[in-house]
Amino acid sequence: MSRFVFKLQRVMDMRQQAVDEAQAYLENCRKVVSELRRLLLEQRDGYLLERDSLNDSIRNGEHFKYPVYEQSLEKRKSRMMELLEAIRVAESDVDIAEQHLLTCRRNLKVMENFRDKKSAEFIENEERKERKFLDEQATLRHQRSVFDSSRS
Repeated sequence: MSRFVFKLQRVMDMRQQAVDEAQAYLENCRKVVSELRRLLLEQRDGYLLERDSLNDSIRNGEHFKYPVYEQSLEKRKSRMMELLEAIRVAESDVDIAEQHLLTCRRNLKVMENFRDKKSAEFIENEERKERKFLDEQATLRHQRSVFDSSRS
């Protein structure tokens, strides 16, 4: 019996590679979002510490520290705003990567279904050939037995 060979295997391999690459890209995007969130939390913690220090200096009447704290707080606030914007952009990249991965998986599934269909057709064709061969053998045996019995 001959072996099934899927003629579009290279195409299917390329689609599998596209799925793998899309999965890796999605994981990378998620790592970026996670890292940006971690940085935002660090900035927020630093902001809260400096704000508390400013409040303490206000309570203690240390007016000479105001400009230093206010400048530092403004820098942290602007940095947090930048990080929030970067997180928004990175999350949109994650959404795009998820859609791309979904599309790649759908394309791969189409090829897998096509391969399965062709494989089933091949097996059915091979079984049909085998049944035909066995029927021919049975017919030849019967004709031989009829021929032999008529000679006797």
